[in-house]
Amino acid sequence: MLFIHGFSATPSELYPVALQLHATKGYTVKGPLLPGHGSLPEELNHTVWTDWYETVEEEMHNLRAQYDKVVLAGLSMGALLALHAGCRLEGINAVAAINAPIYNRQPWLTLLAPVIQYIKPYFPKQMDETRVRLEEEGRFAYNVTPVQAFRSMMKLRGIVMRELDRLTAPLLVIQSLQDQSVRTESADYIMKHATRCRACLLKLPRSGHIATMGPEKDIIVQSIIKLADG
Repeated sequence: MLFIHGFSATPSELYPVALQLHATKGYTVKGPLLPGHGSLPEELNHTVWTDWYETVEEEMHNLRAQYDKVVLAGLSMGALLALHAGCRLEGINAVAAINAPIYNRQPWLTLLAPVIQYIKPYFPKQMDETRVRLEEEGRFAYNVTPVQAFRSMMKLRGIVMRELDRLTAPLLVIQSLQDQSVRTESADYIMKHATRCRACLLKLPRSGHIATMGPEKDIIVQSIIKLADG
């Protein structure tokens, strides 16, 4: 099982769910660190979405050579990468997309990013109680948004939006209803356009964007088990 972390973050945000899946079912789980992440924001601004996807593709092929079944699960940007891989690659048995950013709650940043990247190339994130709690629980993420890399993620989003009807592997779409970053209509868009696969939608009423470290992570675990074993 391959877990893919979100934009500007690290596999640490997926660790609670991945660990529980391994402990409960004995699944082999991998969570690679994507290029430009886990170091300095400047490093991320020197990468593009194809760099991140190449890592996903390489890891997927490595798992495929060792195991009969491979399931991809991604959070936020990781969900976009998982969906893209599911649309493009053979040998993927199922895909779980958690809080995929089809529609984000800061559309102005998407619209103004081509200008902002020259004025403020590293846009500060709001440091609220949730971010503090997640850091205390072991999540590492940059405290700024590297705008040039963010623009590249938006290019990936556009590609995924256009290709969803190519996905044939079973799909689990998970959407937090308290998501601070992604609008809940994102899940509806995926469900509407992923027409060639068996798709299931799970809504989490009490979870925020980093649902894998939230109060309903046990539900995520059980849903992924059902997806993987189905």
